[in-house]
Amino acid sequence: MFSFPANDYQQQLIVAGLDDFTPNAALPNFWGGQYGANPEVWKQAVLDFLCINLRCGLIEATHRPEISQHRDVQALKVILTQGDMENGLPADIVWDVLYFNGTEMLNAMLEGANMRTWDALALGPDSRFITELTSLYERSATE
Repeated sequence: MFSFPANDYQQQLIVAGLDDFTPNAALPNFWGGQYGANPEVWKQAVLDFLCINLRCGLIEATHRPEISQHRDVQALKVILTQGDMENGLPADIVWDVLYFNGTEMLNAMLEGANMRTWDALALGPDSRFITELTSLYERSATE
């Protein structure tokens, strides 16, 4: 079974369905976010979150169609770890300027669970939504 921090993923996906976000704004409660006790663990968790959700088609890089259209996880990893060489942006800047947003698929999932509202951020993990995510993640791992 695919394991992930359900509450953190659910909250970040709700945000993605309502607004855009940068990697530095992702998973703010996981290990205290970018300024928490272990920023490297948080950073890897954000990278994992972005990659799995890009691969599954739940999020897209807002202004980077070359990443989103092909769900190019490798290109995403490179730009977040090595920077955007083409545009002369170091990785730490990319984490502040690369935006992501939810896709129609994510919006449909959130609406189906009545969680496409800011109020849904206060909810605990929704078992049906988490089961659907787990299934998507497991299928994407075998593709």
